[in-house]
Amino acid sequence: MTASPQQAWLRAERLRSQHLDGRSATPLEVVRALGAVQAQNGSAARWAIGVRSPGSVQADIERLFESGDLVRSWTMRGTLHIVAADDLDWMLALTSSRQRAAVAREARLRGMAEDELQRASELIAEDVERNGPRTRAEALSTLERAGIAIGDERGYRFIRDAALRGRVAWGPMRGKQPQLVLVRPAGQHDRDELLARYLVRYVAGHAPATVRDFAWWSGLTLTDARRARDAAGSAIETVGEEEWLIEPGRTPGDAAASAPSPVLAAAPLNSFPRLGKASKLALRSPQSAVQAIPGWDEYVLGYGDRSPVLDPEFAPRVSATGNGVFLPTIVSAGRIVGTWRQGTKGSHLVAEARPFTRLTAAEKRGFDTSAARLARFLGLDGVSAG
Repeated sequence: MTASPQQAWLRAERLRSQHLDGRSATPLEVVRALGAVQAQNGSAARWAIGVRSPGSVQADIERLFESGDLVRSWTMRGTLHIVAADDLDWMLALTSSRQRAAVAREARLRGMAEDELQRASELIAEDVERNGPRTRAEALSTLERAGIAIGDERGYRFIRDAALRGRVAWGPMRGKQPQLVLVRPAGQHDRDELLARYLVRYVAGHAPATVRDFAWWSGLTLTDARRARDAAGSAIETVGEEEWLIEPGRTPGDAAASAPSPVLAAAPLNSFPRLGKASKLALRSPQSAVQAIPGWDEYVLGYGDRSPVLDPEFAPRVSATGNGVFLPTIVSAGRIVGTWRQGTKGSHLVAEARPFTRLTAAEKRGFDTSAARLARFLGLDGVSAG
């Protein structure tokens, strides 16, 4: 299906902002660019970084956790994300109170009073400060020794609450177990300044997007999202009837002159508000534009409205409910054209494409290339036919 001029522009720009256009970037640069990488599934989150950082391997990401540059915490929407460690405190300053309020009822149902939550968070942080990084089992053992009951899923909630208070976060692995580390103390922040920073970072890693997309992604209220737009001022531009938020200088004509592959053909600046009439935007789709991205990827979950890149007809094949499990997807020229699954056969990766309709020969080659990159990323010998 031929993309409309607006779809072509939007998809090309999202590939660029999301670092899915083949540009060279380090894993840390990728995380900073996206702002946060959804990470309830640790393996998927690591490939979400790796697919955007050509040449990187999983060990590169693990070293960033070991050095303290990356952490994993409940930064927004009650969901774990990987973020740069020095971004965590200000993000939580905006999002933690709303997240804690959302889980307050379930805490009360389990008899978890505020004073007990406060005491548990202090005990966990003191244990990490005294003994170094601690696994979940070690942190819960500390609570038990202090007489705090951890059954009925209370233990998990104590750890989450300590993280939402900005005391600890998940850091490097010990074997197959993540470890809790101390969080760098939060400074004093002006709320409007933080809202502006949050939106500017989101737009840099997700544009074009709307204020409503930002509200969904950040977990903030729509009122706060609009306040963020006002606070951001000229740091963000708005274009089109849909009021797409973009970085300054990324209007269609400007983007055409500077965009890396996939690229846009030139179009007059005043054509965008009347897309479909004068605009001559076109998206070229080289083989490198085909990517096998993981489940829960920011390219899908980074927006409240996914229809610009995912046909609503096929959305249930990516996520049956639209808010739960999200399968790995195949992206071709910015459009999601199918799902895929992976396994291993000996020392080889097995990657099976499950297109919504039919992949072209070029798309099949692109998928195979992306699968080979994943095999290298994981340290496997290659890709097996299964």
